[in-house]
Amino acid sequence: MAGFDGEKYLRLLGERWVRKGGAARRPPHSPVLAAAAAALVAVDAITIAAAQAVVDEYDLSRGPGRPDPVSGLTDRPAPPAPPGIGEVRVVPCDRVIDQPGARLTFHYVAFTSHATTIRADFRLDEPPPRQPRPDPLPAWARQLSVTDSQGTTAAAVFSGSGRIGGTVFRGRFETDPRLAADTTWIELLGERIELAAPPAVTETWVEPLPEQDPAVRHVWERVATLNDFHDPRLAFEATAAALVAAGALPAGAPVLDDARAVLAVLRPRNPDGANPAPPPRDLAGPWPSLLARWGQLGGQVRTIAVGAVTPPFDGVTAAVIALESRAEHFGVSVELVPGVRTGLPYADLPDQGHLTWWAADDLGNYYLGEQGTWNPGAHRSYGTILFWPALDLRATRIDLMPTAAATRAVIRVPL
Repeated sequence: MAGFDGEKYLRLLGERWVRKGGAARRPPHSPVLAAAAAALVAVDAITIAAAQAVVDEYDLSRGPGRPDPVSGLTDRPAPPAPPGIGEVRVVPCDRVIDQPGARLTFHYVAFTSHATTIRADFRLDEPPPRQPRPDPLPAWARQLSVTDSQGTTAAAVFSGSGRIGGTVFRGRFETDPRLAADTTWIELLGERIELAAPPAVTETWVEPLPEQDPAVRHVWERVATLNDFHDPRLAFEATAAALVAAGALPAGAPVLDDARAVLAVLRPRNPDGANPAPPPRDLAGPWPSLLARWGQLGGQVRTIAVGAVTPPFDGVTAAVIALESRAEHFGVSVELVPGVRTGLPYADLPDQGHLTWWAADDLGNYYLGEQGTWNPGAHRSYGTILFWPALDLRATRIDLMPTAAATRAVIRVPL
Protein backbone atom coordinates (compact mmCIF):
# COMPACT_ATOMS: atom_id res chain seq x y z
CA MET A 1 0.00 0.00 0.00
CA ALA A 2 3.04 2.24 -0.36
CA GLY A 3 2.08 5.53 -1.99
CA PHE A 4 -1.66 5.03 -1.52
CA ASP A 5 -3.45 8.00 0.07
CA GLY A 6 -6.58 6.68 1.76
CA GLU A 7 -8.00 10.09 2.60
CA LYS A 8 -7.56 11.36 -0.97
CA TYR A 9 -9.25 8.21 -2.30
CA LEU A 10 -12.25 8.72 -0.06
CA ARG A 11 -12.55 12.42 -0.92
CA LEU A 12 -12.54 11.71 -4.65
CA LEU A 13 -15.12 8.99 -4.08
CA GLY A 14 -17.17 11.38 -1.95
CA GLU A 15 -17.23 13.99 -4.73
CA ARG A 16 -18.57 11.43 -7.22
CA TRP A 17 -20.94 10.00 -4.63
CA VAL A 18 -22.57 13.34 -3.81
CA ARG A 19 -22.89 14.30 -7.48
CA LYS A 20 -24.83 11.06 -8.01
CA GLY A 21 -27.15 11.79 -5.10
CA GLY A 22 -25.41 9.45 -2.65
CA ALA A 23 -26.46 11.38 0.45
CA ALA A 24 -29.97 9.92 0.47
CA ARG A 25 -32.18 11.25 3.24
CA ARG A 26 -34.43 8.20 3.36
CA PRO A 27 -33.78 4.44 3.17
CA PRO A 28 -32.43 2.71 1.26
CA HIS A 29 -29.27 4.56 2.24
CA SER A 30 -26.39 4.66 -0.21
CA PRO A 31 -23.59 2.65 1.40
CA VAL A 32 -20.83 3.61 -1.06
CA LEU A 33 -18.74 6.02 0.99
CA ALA A 34 -19.06 4.26 4.35
CA ALA A 35 -18.39 0.82 2.84
CA ALA A 36 -15.23 2.02 1.09
CA ALA A 37 -14.08 3.77 4.27
CA ALA A 38 -14.67 0.65 6.38
CA ALA A 39 -12.64 -1.45 3.91
CA LEU A 40 -9.68 0.94 4.07
CA VAL A 41 -9.83 0.99 7.87
CA ALA A 42 -9.82 -2.84 7.92
CA VAL A 43 -6.51 -3.00 6.04
CA ASP A 44 -4.92 -0.07 7.92
CA ALA A 45 -4.95 2.19 4.86
CA ILE A 46 -6.55 4.99 6.90
CA THR A 47 -7.43 5.58 10.54
CA ILE A 48 -11.04 5.35 11.61
CA ALA A 49 -10.93 8.97 12.80
CA ALA A 50 -9.75 10.24 9.41
CA ALA A 51 -12.24 8.03 7.56
CA GLN A 52 -15.12 9.20 9.77
CA ALA A 53 -14.19 12.82 9.16
CA VAL A 54 -14.52 12.33 5.39
CA VAL A 55 -17.83 10.48 5.73
CA ASP A 56 -19.19 13.27 7.96
CA GLU A 57 -18.09 15.91 5.46
CA TYR A 58 -19.75 14.33 2.44
CA ASP A 59 -22.84 12.72 3.92
CA LEU A 60 -25.23 15.66 3.80
CA SER A 61 -28.12 13.54 5.09
CA ARG A 62 -26.72 13.52 8.62
CA GLY A 63 -26.66 16.87 10.33
CA PRO A 64 -24.94 17.40 13.70
CA GLY A 65 -26.46 15.27 16.40
CA ARG A 66 -28.55 13.09 14.06
CA PRO A 67 -28.14 9.42 14.95
CA ASP A 68 -26.83 6.69 12.70
CA PRO A 69 -29.82 4.44 11.75
CA VAL A 70 -28.21 1.23 13.04
CA SER A 71 -25.90 2.16 15.90
CA GLY A 72 -28.26 4.85 17.21
CA LEU A 73 -25.21 6.95 18.02
CA THR A 74 -24.62 10.58 17.12
CA ASP A 75 -21.35 12.00 15.84
CA ARG A 76 -19.14 10.29 18.42
CA PRO A 77 -20.09 7.60 20.93
CA ALA A 78 -19.55 8.06 24.62
CA PRO A 79 -16.76 5.98 26.15
CA PRO A 80 -18.18 2.50 26.77
CA ALA A 81 -18.98 1.39 30.28
CA PRO A 82 -16.94 -1.49 31.68
CA PRO A 83 -18.29 -4.83 30.37
CA GLY A 84 -20.91 -6.40 32.59
CA ILE A 85 -24.34 -7.66 31.67
CA GLY A 86 -25.60 -7.61 35.22
CA GLU A 87 -28.75 -9.39 36.24
CA VAL A 88 -30.11 -12.14 33.94
CA ARG A 89 -32.79 -14.60 35.00
CA VAL A 90 -35.08 -16.31 32.49
CA VAL A 91 -37.81 -18.65 33.74
CA PRO A 92 -39.90 -20.84 31.39
CA CYS A 93 -43.56 -21.19 32.33
CA ASP A 94 -45.67 -22.16 29.25
CA ARG A 95 -48.92 -21.26 30.97
CA VAL A 96 -52.23 -21.00 29.07
CA ILE A 97 -54.96 -18.65 30.33
CA ASP A 98 -58.30 -18.38 28.56
CA GLN A 99 -60.13 -15.07 28.53
CA PRO A 100 -63.27 -13.86 26.75
CA GLY A 101 -62.45 -13.79 23.05
CA ALA A 102 -58.84 -14.91 23.33
CA ARG A 103 -56.39 -17.51 24.59
CA LEU A 104 -53.09 -16.32 26.06
CA THR A 105 -49.95 -18.44 26.23
CA PHE A 106 -47.17 -17.16 28.49
CA HIS A 107 -43.85 -18.72 27.49
CA TYR A 108 -41.29 -17.26 29.89
CA VAL A 109 -40.51 -14.36 32.19
CA ALA A 110 -37.16 -12.59 31.73
CA PHE A 111 -35.52 -10.46 34.41
CA THR A 112 -32.59 -8.28 33.30
CA SER A 113 -30.90 -5.18 34.66
CA HIS A 114 -33.13 -2.86 32.67
CA ALA A 115 -36.48 -4.63 32.24
CA THR A 116 -38.89 -7.37 33.24
CA THR A 117 -40.59 -8.90 30.21
CA ILE A 118 -43.25 -11.58 29.90
CA ARG A 119 -43.28 -13.36 26.54
CA ALA A 120 -46.86 -13.98 25.42
CA ASP A 121 -48.93 -15.09 22.42
CA PHE A 122 -52.55 -14.13 21.81
CA ARG A 123 -54.89 -16.32 19.81
CA LEU A 124 -58.15 -14.49 19.13
CA ASP A 125 -61.37 -16.44 18.71
CA GLU A 126 -62.23 -14.37 15.63
CA PRO A 127 -60.21 -12.19 13.23
CA PRO A 128 -60.25 -8.51 14.21
CA PRO A 129 -62.53 -6.21 12.20
CA ARG A 130 -60.94 -4.51 9.20
CA GLN A 131 -60.87 -0.85 10.13
CA PRO A 132 -58.45 2.01 9.49
CA ARG A 133 -55.54 1.54 11.90
CA PRO A 134 -57.33 -1.05 14.05
CA ASP A 135 -55.99 -2.16 17.39
CA PRO A 136 -56.65 -5.90 17.07
CA LEU A 137 -56.40 -6.76 20.76
CA PRO A 138 -59.26 -6.39 23.22
CA ALA A 139 -58.88 -3.48 25.62
CA TRP A 140 -58.19 -5.68 28.64
CA ALA A 141 -55.19 -7.27 26.84
CA ARG A 142 -53.27 -4.11 25.99
CA GLN A 143 -52.24 -3.49 29.58
CA LEU A 144 -52.33 -5.95 32.46
CA SER A 145 -51.70 -5.57 36.17
CA VAL A 146 -49.00 -7.93 37.45
CA THR A 147 -48.05 -8.62 41.06
CA ASP A 148 -44.97 -10.54 42.22
CA SER A 149 -44.28 -12.54 45.38
CA GLN A 150 -42.44 -9.55 46.91
CA GLY A 151 -45.61 -7.47 46.84
CA THR A 152 -44.75 -5.25 43.86
CA THR A 153 -47.64 -4.45 41.54
CA ALA A 154 -46.75 -3.18 38.08
CA ALA A 155 -48.47 -2.20 34.85
CA ALA A 156 -47.50 -4.54 31.98
CA VAL A 157 -47.92 -3.07 28.49
CA PHE A 158 -48.07 -5.34 25.44
CA SER A 159 -46.08 -4.78 22.25
CA GLY A 160 -46.06 -7.23 19.39
CA SER A 161 -47.35 -8.02 15.92
CA GLY A 162 -49.40 -10.41 13.85
CA ARG A 163 -50.55 -10.92 10.29
CA ILE A 164 -53.17 -8.53 8.93
CA GLY A 165 -56.51 -10.26 9.25
CA GLY A 166 -54.97 -13.04 11.32
CA THR A 167 -55.88 -14.29 14.77
CA VAL A 168 -52.42 -14.88 16.30
CA PHE A 169 -50.34 -12.06 17.77
CA ARG A 170 -46.89 -12.57 19.27
CA GLY A 171 -45.12 -10.19 21.56
CA ARG A 172 -44.24 -9.37 25.13
CA PHE A 173 -45.44 -7.44 28.13
CA GLU A 174 -42.92 -5.12 29.79
CA THR A 175 -43.62 -4.12 33.37
CA ASP A 176 -43.25 -0.72 34.94
CA PRO A 177 -41.72 -0.82 37.46
CA ARG A 178 -39.50 -3.89 37.12
CA LEU A 179 -40.45 -6.89 39.21
CA ALA A 180 -38.16 -8.50 41.78
CA ALA A 181 -35.67 -10.75 40.02
CA ASP A 182 -35.92 -13.39 42.74
CA THR A 183 -39.73 -13.51 42.77
CA THR A 184 -41.12 -17.04 43.04
CA TRP A 185 -44.42 -16.30 41.30
CA ILE A 186 -46.39 -13.64 39.50
CA GLU A 187 -50.15 -13.04 39.42
CA LEU A 188 -52.07 -11.68 36.46
CA LEU A 189 -55.62 -12.02 35.13
CA GLY A 190 -56.60 -13.51 38.48
CA GLU A 191 -54.21 -16.46 38.18
CA ARG A 192 -50.84 -17.27 39.73
CA ILE A 193 -47.92 -18.43 37.58
CA GLU A 194 -45.21 -20.24 39.52
CA LEU A 195 -41.63 -19.37 38.51
CA ALA A 196 -39.68 -22.45 39.56
CA ALA A 197 -38.71 -24.16 36.28
CA PRO A 198 -35.05 -23.92 35.23
CA PRO A 199 -34.04 -22.54 31.80
CA ALA A 200 -32.32 -24.70 29.19
CA VAL A 201 -29.03 -26.29 30.25
CA THR A 202 -26.54 -24.45 28.06
CA GLU A 203 -22.78 -24.34 27.59
CA THR A 204 -20.85 -21.16 26.79
CA TRP A 205 -17.23 -20.59 25.87
CA VAL A 206 -14.96 -18.30 23.87
CA GLU A 207 -12.55 -19.38 21.12
CA PRO A 208 -10.03 -17.52 18.93
CA LEU A 209 -10.66 -17.14 15.22
CA PRO A 210 -8.19 -18.67 12.77
CA GLU A 211 -5.65 -16.35 11.18
CA GLN A 212 -6.89 -14.82 7.93
CA ASP A 213 -5.77 -12.08 5.57
CA PRO A 214 -7.52 -8.86 6.78
CA ALA A 215 -8.76 -8.00 3.28
CA VAL A 216 -10.20 -11.47 2.72
CA ARG A 217 -11.86 -11.45 6.13
CA HIS A 218 -13.40 -8.06 5.41
CA VAL A 219 -14.76 -9.21 2.04
CA TRP A 220 -16.61 -12.11 3.66
CA GLU A 221 -17.84 -9.94 6.53
CA ARG A 222 -19.32 -7.56 3.97
CA VAL A 223 -21.12 -10.43 2.22
CA ALA A 224 -22.43 -11.65 5.59
CA THR A 225 -23.85 -8.22 6.49
CA LEU A 226 -27.56 -8.67 5.83
CA ASN A 227 -30.12 -5.91 6.25
CA ASP A 228 -32.84 -4.13 4.31
CA PHE A 229 -31.51 -0.57 4.63
CA HIS A 230 -29.03 -0.46 1.77
CA ASP A 231 -28.14 -1.97 -1.59
CA PRO A 232 -25.74 -4.84 -0.74
CA ARG A 233 -24.25 -4.85 -4.25
CA LEU A 234 -23.31 -1.18 -4.03
CA ALA A 235 -21.71 -1.82 -0.65
CA PHE A 236 -19.80 -4.83 -1.94
CA GLU A 237 -18.52 -3.17 -5.12
CA ALA A 238 -17.39 -0.13 -3.13
CA THR A 239 -15.59 -2.49 -0.75
CA ALA A 240 -13.90 -4.42 -3.54
CA ALA A 241 -12.82 -1.28 -5.40
CA ALA A 242 -11.30 0.23 -2.26
CA LEU A 243 -9.35 -2.91 -1.38
CA VAL A 244 -8.00 -3.18 -4.92
CA ALA A 245 -7.08 0.52 -5.05
CA ALA A 246 -5.23 0.20 -1.75
CA GLY A 247 -3.27 -2.81 -3.05
CA ALA A 248 -4.77 -5.11 -0.41
CA LEU A 249 -6.19 -7.42 -3.12
CA PRO A 250 -5.37 -7.85 -6.82
CA ALA A 251 -8.09 -6.81 -9.26
CA GLY A 252 -8.72 -10.40 -10.33
CA ALA A 253 -8.63 -11.95 -6.86
CA PRO A 254 -10.73 -15.16 -6.89
CA VAL A 255 -12.22 -14.23 -3.51
CA LEU A 256 -14.01 -11.28 -5.13
CA ASP A 257 -15.71 -13.46 -7.75
CA ASP A 258 -16.62 -16.05 -5.11
CA ALA A 259 -18.07 -13.37 -2.88
CA ARG A 260 -20.15 -11.90 -5.71
CA ALA A 261 -21.54 -15.35 -6.44
CA VAL A 262 -22.47 -15.88 -2.78
CA LEU A 263 -24.11 -12.46 -2.60
CA ALA A 264 -26.20 -13.31 -5.67
CA VAL A 265 -27.66 -16.27 -3.74
CA LEU A 266 -28.19 -14.44 -0.45
CA ARG A 267 -29.64 -11.29 -2.00
CA PRO A 268 -31.05 -12.25 -5.43
CA ARG A 269 -31.99 -9.55 -7.90
CA ASN A 270 -35.37 -11.25 -8.28
CA PRO A 271 -36.82 -11.34 -4.73
CA ASP A 272 -39.66 -13.56 -5.96
CA GLY A 273 -37.14 -16.38 -6.39
CA ALA A 274 -37.36 -16.61 -10.18
CA ASN A 275 -34.17 -17.79 -11.89
CA PRO A 276 -32.11 -18.16 -8.68
CA ALA A 277 -28.36 -17.88 -9.04
CA PRO A 278 -26.47 -21.18 -8.66
CA PRO A 279 -24.25 -21.38 -5.57
CA PRO A 280 -20.51 -21.19 -6.34
CA ARG A 281 -18.41 -24.30 -5.99
CA ASP A 282 -15.39 -25.13 -3.86
CA LEU A 283 -16.06 -22.55 -1.14
CA ALA A 284 -14.50 -22.94 2.29
CA GLY A 285 -15.93 -22.53 5.77
CA PRO A 286 -19.68 -22.31 6.46
CA TRP A 287 -20.72 -21.07 3.03
CA PRO A 288 -21.42 -24.41 1.22
CA SER A 289 -23.77 -25.57 3.97
CA LEU A 290 -25.49 -22.19 4.25
CA LEU A 291 -26.07 -21.80 0.50
CA ALA A 292 -27.27 -25.38 0.04
CA ARG A 293 -30.25 -24.73 2.35
CA TRP A 294 -30.72 -20.98 1.77
CA GLY A 295 -34.41 -20.15 1.48
CA GLN A 296 -35.51 -23.45 3.01
CA LEU A 297 -38.69 -23.31 5.09
CA GLY A 298 -40.47 -25.79 7.34
CA GLY A 299 -38.37 -25.31 10.45
CA GLN A 300 -38.96 -26.34 14.03
CA VAL A 301 -41.66 -24.40 15.89
CA ARG A 302 -40.75 -23.85 19.52
CA THR A 303 -39.77 -21.30 22.16
CA ILE A 304 -36.83 -22.01 24.47
CA ALA A 305 -35.94 -19.94 27.54
CA VAL A 306 -32.14 -19.75 27.52
CA GLY A 307 -30.77 -17.23 30.03
CA ALA A 308 -27.08 -17.75 29.12
CA VAL A 309 -24.28 -15.20 29.53
CA THR A 310 -20.96 -15.50 27.67
CA PRO A 311 -17.50 -14.76 28.98
CA PRO A 312 -16.11 -11.51 27.51
CA PHE A 313 -14.83 -11.79 23.92
CA ASP A 314 -13.10 -8.87 22.20
CA GLY A 315 -14.37 -6.76 25.10
CA VAL A 316 -18.03 -7.73 24.57
CA THR A 317 -20.31 -9.75 26.85
CA ALA A 318 -23.50 -11.24 25.39
CA ALA A 319 -26.61 -12.56 27.10
CA VAL A 320 -29.03 -14.77 25.18
CA ILE A 321 -32.47 -14.46 26.73
CA ALA A 322 -34.46 -16.90 24.58
CA LEU A 323 -34.61 -18.70 21.25
CA GLU A 324 -37.77 -18.75 19.15
CA SER A 325 -38.06 -20.89 16.03
CA ARG A 326 -40.75 -20.57 13.39
CA ALA A 327 -41.34 -22.29 10.06
CA GLU A 328 -39.54 -19.50 8.16
CA HIS A 329 -36.56 -18.77 10.40
CA PHE A 330 -35.44 -18.66 14.02
CA GLY A 331 -34.38 -15.80 16.24
CA VAL A 332 -32.73 -15.05 19.56
CA SER A 333 -33.34 -12.16 21.93
CA VAL A 334 -29.99 -10.85 23.16
CA GLU A 335 -28.30 -8.14 25.19
CA LEU A 336 -24.78 -6.85 24.49
CA VAL A 337 -22.48 -4.85 26.79
CA PRO A 338 -21.00 -2.54 25.67
CA GLY A 339 -23.30 -1.80 22.73
CA VAL A 340 -22.10 -3.13 19.39
CA ARG A 341 -23.67 -3.24 15.94
CA THR A 342 -24.54 -6.26 13.82
CA GLY A 343 -22.57 -6.36 10.58
CA LEU A 344 -20.36 -3.80 8.89
CA PRO A 345 -21.44 -0.15 8.69
CA TYR A 346 -23.19 1.22 5.63
CA ALA A 347 -24.12 4.77 6.65
CA ASP A 348 -21.61 5.84 9.27
CA LEU A 349 -18.33 4.79 10.90
CA PRO A 350 -18.74 5.15 14.67
CA ASP A 351 -15.86 3.89 16.75
CA GLN A 352 -17.98 0.93 17.80
CA GLY A 353 -17.31 -2.78 17.42
CA HIS A 354 -19.43 -5.07 15.30
CA LEU A 355 -20.46 -8.73 15.37
CA THR A 356 -21.29 -11.20 12.63
CA TRP A 357 -23.89 -13.68 13.89
CA TRP A 358 -23.46 -17.31 12.81
CA ALA A 359 -25.09 -20.47 14.11
CA ALA A 360 -24.45 -24.17 13.47
CA ASP A 361 -26.47 -27.22 14.44
CA ASP A 362 -25.30 -30.73 15.27
CA LEU A 363 -25.99 -31.88 11.69
CA GLY A 364 -23.39 -29.54 10.21
CA ASN A 365 -25.91 -26.97 8.96
CA TYR A 366 -24.92 -23.31 9.19
CA TYR A 367 -27.19 -20.28 9.61
CA LEU A 368 -26.55 -16.56 9.18
CA GLY A 369 -28.07 -13.87 11.39
CA GLU A 370 -29.28 -10.35 10.75
CA GLN A 371 -30.50 -7.65 13.08
CA GLY A 372 -34.23 -7.51 13.76
CA THR A 373 -35.87 -5.11 16.19
CA TRP A 374 -33.09 -3.31 18.03
CA ASN A 375 -32.47 -0.84 20.85
CA PRO A 376 -29.00 0.63 20.24
CA GLY A 377 -26.71 2.37 22.69
CA ALA A 378 -23.06 2.91 23.51
CA HIS A 379 -23.13 1.15 26.89
CA ARG A 380 -25.77 -1.51 26.20
CA SER A 381 -27.75 -2.66 23.18
CA TYR A 382 -30.47 -5.28 23.00
CA GLY A 383 -33.03 -6.73 20.62
CA THR A 384 -33.52 -9.65 18.27
CA ILE A 385 -31.18 -11.45 15.87
CA LEU A 386 -32.97 -13.41 13.13
CA PHE A 387 -31.28 -16.43 11.54
CA TRP A 388 -31.81 -17.95 8.11
CA PRO A 389 -32.61 -20.53 6.73
CA ALA A 390 -35.20 -22.33 8.87
CA LEU A 391 -33.97 -24.53 11.71
CA ASP A 392 -33.59 -28.14 10.54
CA LEU A 393 -36.30 -30.35 11.99
CA ARG A 394 -33.75 -33.06 12.83
CA ALA A 395 -31.35 -30.84 14.79
CA THR A 396 -31.03 -31.56 18.51
CA ARG A 397 -28.79 -28.61 19.44
CA ILE A 398 -27.73 -25.25 18.05
CA ASP A 399 -24.48 -23.34 18.61
CA LEU A 400 -25.01 -19.58 18.49
CA MET A 401 -21.77 -17.85 17.51
CA PRO A 402 -21.53 -14.05 17.78
CA THR A 403 -18.23 -13.40 16.00
CA ALA A 404 -15.99 -10.40 16.62
CA ALA A 405 -12.66 -9.42 15.04
CA ALA A 406 -10.36 -11.88 16.82
CA THR A 407 -12.61 -14.19 18.86
CA ARG A 408 -16.12 -15.55 18.96
CA ALA A 409 -18.40 -16.74 21.71
CA VAL A 410 -20.31 -20.00 21.47
CA ILE A 411 -23.63 -20.55 23.23
CA ARG A 412 -24.73 -24.17 22.88
CA VAL A 413 -28.49 -24.55 23.31
CA PRO A 414 -30.25 -27.94 23.39
CA LEU A 415 -33.32 -28.22 21.18
